[in-house]
Amino acid sequence: MMLDFICELERVMGKWPETTSWTLAQIADNTRTGVPQVVDILSDTLDRELEVHETLTHAEAAQVLATLKERMSGELAARQKRLELRREKAIRAYDLTMEKVRVLQATKNWRTAYKSLSYYVGCHENDLPEDLLLTLCGECLRLGVKSEANLQELSQWLRKGIAACFTTSSPEATEDAIDFIDAYGHFFLDDINQRGKRLLENVLETLKNQAAQHNLLPRYEELVRELQVN
Repeated sequence: MMLDFICELERVMGKWPETTSWTLAQIADNTRTGVPQVVDILSDTLDRELEVHETLTHAEAAQVLATLKERMSGELAARQKRLELRREKAIRAYDLTMEKVRVLQATKNWRTAYKSLSYYVGCHENDLPEDLLLTLCGECLRLGVKSEANLQELSQWLRKGIAACFTTSSPEATEDAIDFIDAYGHFFLDDINQRGKRLLENVLETLKNQAAQHNLLPRYEELVRELQVN
């Protein structure tokens, strides 16, 4: 649990605005860790008793992270080695899966191609580099449409793809998300019940603040016009 918290804290530091303080409850939520565990870990690391409502600055959190990484350096190195081995295994399986998918596509067996690729992603998504995962989500969307997968299945690939973009809160992450919707959003506009369009509108709405924050509103608004939503 401690190793998971360290890795999650390192991940969210990139999303944490340097001028903003977070409560311990916010830190727990953002690191996907229980509030009592966060209170205990931070109190121990900072050597003072903390309450849930108290806040930590970005600088204090960075110091906590540095202390924990030094304290757990051996365990973190072992964990990293395990993750690297899992990633290597995932990449080997990727090559085999894509060869199978290419053959299936050549014979227009879209349903089996989609099932093969979606099964692979489901098994290995946590071990794949974000850029490869993003590409695979797009490919699952494309094959899913060709195999007439239902809207629920398609929507999960849209959401997974956008989540793969936002491992950081950088302008590049927001731009990648906009590009992803630009490439695949039209798949959701043919639903006669308008459910796909409403899904797309909701996804775009969640992206609007990020676009504004990184001066990407003109690109965002251009996408909205192109898709004719909102």
